[in-house]
Formats: sequence, C-alpha cells, structure tokens
Amino acid sequence: MEKYELVDKSGNKTGKILTQIESRDINNIPTGQYISVVGIVIINENNEILLQKRSKCKKVNPGKWGICGGKVEIGETTLDAGIRETFEEIGIALNKSELKFLSTAKNEKAHFTVYYARKNVDINKCKIQEDELEELRYFKIEELENLDNEGFEWLENLKKLY
Repeated sequence: MEKYELVDKSGNKTGKILTQIESRDINNIPTGQYISVVGIVIINENNEILLQKRSKCKKVNPGKWGICGGKVEIGETTLDAGIRETFEEIGIALNKSELKFLSTAKNEKAHFTVYYARKNVDINKCKIQEDELEELRYFKIEELENLDNEGFEWLENLKKLY
C-alpha cells in the first residue's frame, strides 16, 4: 500500500506518515501539514505544453486537462516522484538532469512542487495509463488560460521563461 510523508509549508518532511486510504480524508492531515504533490510540465521545441485529459471516471477533476504528476510516496524526492509519475501516466522516461524547478504552491492540504522539461515527446509513442487518462495533446501557452483544467498555479512562472 502506498504511504505518504507529510510536509510543512516549505515542503520539508515532517515525519508524519499517512497511508493512501488515510490521505483521502483531509481531516487526517494536521493543520500546517500537507500532502506533497509533484507536477511535470513538458515543453516541446515549438514551445507547446503537453497536457493530459483526466479520465471521466476519476473522482478528482474528471475530464479536466492537467500535467503529469501525483503524490510523492514515502522515501521519494519530488524529482523521483515526478519521474515515476510521468512514466506511469504516459510511458515517457525522464531523468533528473532534464528537469528544472518551476514553482511551488499550496492549498489547504497539498503542497505542490512543479518542474519543467524541454523535450520533444511524440504523443503517438506514448503509452497512456488508461484508467487515469483519456487523451494527450499539445497546447500553445495562450490556449491554457481558457482551458477546463485542474489547476495551473505554475502558469505565471512558466510565462516568465518565454
């Protein structure tokens, strides 16, 4: 069973561990602690962003567009988790040297760390995790603001790269 170590407001591990089942109830997350979540923004040579459309069967954000990512498991760094999640979700292997820090953000119960990679990914060669995703597609940065999405807190920092 997956387990997660909670982090503080700065993303530092606290030693408090939750199981996957426990993490589903936000009441199990103490005030001032957060589930660590990672996201990976992939940008191709045309400065387009690779997004995935979540399955309509998902409980959280069904049918919305987002980046690769998920919860950081116990013993992982955010980089490790981003590499694992990208491979699990779309079948693309990244390495740490390709990933650059983009931003952090938090809400009531989650601390988000986002990295980006400049990589030309051929969508037709991706192996999508069918129970998680419905579609992969590249978008121009100006298209993202009006897209039905699961949260693009990282978008302003990404615009600074252009």
